[in-house]
Amino acid sequence: MKLRRTLWILPFIALALLAPFSAQAQTKSTLKWERCSADLPAELECTQVQVPLDYAIPWGDTISIGLNRLKATDPASRIGSLIFEPGGPGGAGTVEVGVEAKVGNIFSPRLRKYYDIIGFDPRGVGTSTPVKCDPAIRNQEPSLLPRTQADYDKLVAYTTAFGASCLKLTGPLLGHLDTESVVRDIDRVREALGEDKLSYLGLSYGTMVGAEYAELFPNRVRTMALDGALDHSQSETSFHLTELQTTEDAMRRFSVWCSETPTCALHDKDVLAEYDALVKKAHQTPLPAKLCADSKACRPTVTGDDILLTAPLYLVFKEPIPELGYVGWADLATYLKEAMDGDASHFSKPIVSGETYVGFAGDAIGCVDFPAQLNQNFDSMYARMIADRALAPHTQGANQSWGVQTKCLRWSVPIQNPPRPLRVNGAPTILIINATHDPSTSIGWALEMKAQIPSSVLLVRDGDGHTSYLNRGASQTRDAIDEYLITGETPPPNTVLPN
Repeated sequence: MKLRRTLWILPFIALALLAPFSAQAQTKSTLKWERCSADLPAELECTQVQVPLDYAIPWGDTISIGLNRLKATDPASRIGSLIFEPGGPGGAGTVEVGVEAKVGNIFSPRLRKYYDIIGFDPRGVGTSTPVKCDPAIRNQEPSLLPRTQADYDKLVAYTTAFGASCLKLTGPLLGHLDTESVVRDIDRVREALGEDKLSYLGLSYGTMVGAEYAELFPNRVRTMALDGALDHSQSETSFHLTELQTTEDAMRRFSVWCSETPTCALHDKDVLAEYDALVKKAHQTPLPAKLCADSKACRPTVTGDDILLTAPLYLVFKEPIPELGYVGWADLATYLKEAMDGDASHFSKPIVSGETYVGFAGDAIGCVDFPAQLNQNFDSMYARMIADRALAPHTQGANQSWGVQTKCLRWSVPIQNPPRPLRVNGAPTILIINATHDPSTSIGWALEMKAQIPSSVLLVRDGDGHTSYLNRGASQTRDAIDEYLITGETPPPNTVLPN
């Protein structure tokens, strides 16, 4: 059954006349805020919160959780603090809030008026106590799409060695990066901020954090907007196959968009056929990455697997978000055209330096939240690859879930927070937002999350791209999220808004 479109203009006008509902009850904050650094705007403040390493031993060792803050621009209208979690896993909220301080365009002026915006870095991420791994081992990463037993053996040897290096360098924290621990950290942060209830905006993986918070602490939620639903109740197979379908859908829609857009670099091409031919050519002979030839930042050649694993990253946002360095579909078309013309630099694997490389934390968090049991031998893995190529002949199953389920083989610590349906009881109204053609978080996941949170309302954006709040330009969807976070009022259930 198709989602019905709702005439939403009049309800929105009515809601816009409402005042913010009561400010969050305040107790005295225990935090000491200081200017973050001399090269950042003075209005941006930073602090740290100490939390237990292991909540089963709350009196034991502690770690630091990094935060930054931009105060509400209208102190007289201030509601309280809004904690922002940008996703990943491995994304640092302090990055987006820092960009807001420097150039703006991340959060709306209306939201800034009413809230102190709090950038939250989950444990292991950003300015929090970090995950550390050996970059030299990471730079030896083989293909994540092995086609022979020998290739598979190389992959297992790599994941075993890499995981061991992370455990050696990170220590016990590596086994306590699970989302439930992150949820408990957020509650400690809420308390340290002096807030009686939590106001929260979570994107992508941040929706999984928010949903689990609502399960553990339903009576401590004021407002919670979950944008781009990551459902943690899926089986390993279902999780991968759903994302496989969304990625393939995005590639097909990219092809149609290119054929309809004269400025697309591949406008006069059969994009899918050209893409398949490029991957095949790179499988046979690696392509040169000319920008990397004399660089220590990326590899000088690009394989077909490199293209398969990198192209989906460029499908994530249809329009670029330059403030955050995110490219869009037009850039992907240009990169593919360059590769076809002999320079595949934008598909080259990075060469990692430093023990706290940004990608390490995301890998480690995924390995304690998501199982990697179905790839425990080559036969099983290759059977899945055959199915992937049949179901997604262009993207071939290369996506984030596949990365988790391969990089976590023989991981050095056991899974801590296995997938399961949530039981959310007693929470106030929670707003779930999803695009119809999100390439990373399927609208099917949003429906699953909605079923697990009886008090939730689903808002649908009819369009492409991952999440909705960060989209540039005028956005009814972003306006609706702001309205909810400020007043507590949601659109009518099952509202569908234009892209």
